[in-house]
Amino acid sequence: MKINIPIESIFGVGILLFTFSMWIYASITKKLLKLIQKRNIWILPVISVIFLVLGAFIHFYRLFFYSDALSHADPMDLFPLIIGMLKASTGEASMIFGAAIFGLVGSVIYYRWISR
Repeated sequence: MKINIPIESIFGVGILLFTFSMWIYASITKKLLKLIQKRNIWILPVISVIFLVLGAFIHFYRLFFYSDALSHADPMDLFPLIIGMLKASTGEASMIFGAAIFGLVGSVIYYRWISR
């Protein structure tokens, strides 16, 4: 089994760039919340950033550990490696989904506050 390492690396870098943009969004939201004197929901994008960093870590771990292990695996070792890679992919997708939920909830709450 062969993993396309350059394409997977571009995806991982994309996750990290999105993490950086979410961090900027959290800092801007924090300053804007001071202007409208509302509670601290800026923590939701920060939680989103944490989830994205964990998702990127899982992605790069899966990329570098399983790509080498799968390319040199014996047929008897292949199935457990594929199961481990699928578990890591599920964890990565869950982290990215959790980041999306926290970012969306924070955005919706902020939008409702400023639209009244």
